[in-house]
Amino acid sequence: MGDLALSTEVRLRAFLKTLKYIRRGDLSDRIDVLLAEASALDEKDLFMILTYLDKGSTALNHKVMREALLRLVPNQTEQIMGCITQPYYDKGKAEGKVEGQAEGEAKIFTRLLERRFGTLPDPLRDRIFAADVGSIEAWVERAFDASDLQSIFDSN
Repeated sequence: MGDLALSTEVRLRAFLKTLKYIRRGDLSDRIDVLLAEASALDEKDLFMILTYLDKGSTALNHKVMREALLRLVPNQTEQIMGCITQPYYDKGKAEGKVEGQAEGEAKIFTRLLERRFGTLPDPLRDRIFAADVGSIEAWVERAFDASDLQSIFDSN
């Protein structure tokens, strides 16, 4: 079924397209088609779609998502990315889950780094989330004066 035949109501069509494309192997290549209604959606609906996409079986990297948002909703991109600067899947975790101290500090630290240096490479994000509290605290101290990401993580 063609995308326009899914619904004449924009919001419903956006959600139905999400369901339609979520399992496709070429999801990254089809992201503009999937998010074509983004400019007509409110931030909450768009965030819900992004969270659902991240939970799907096809990996969608943050760079692809950011670039698509810049193309489709340039005036809203920073506001939307501000809600999802930490991986948007972290935002979608079930309420009531007790987070460990290291995970909580990792979230705050990645948020600080992305605010300062832009989107973090996935290997670096993985390294931060795998680190213990002591390492994260040491990196935070270095981040105050760092001119680049590498200087934060180089051992002194």
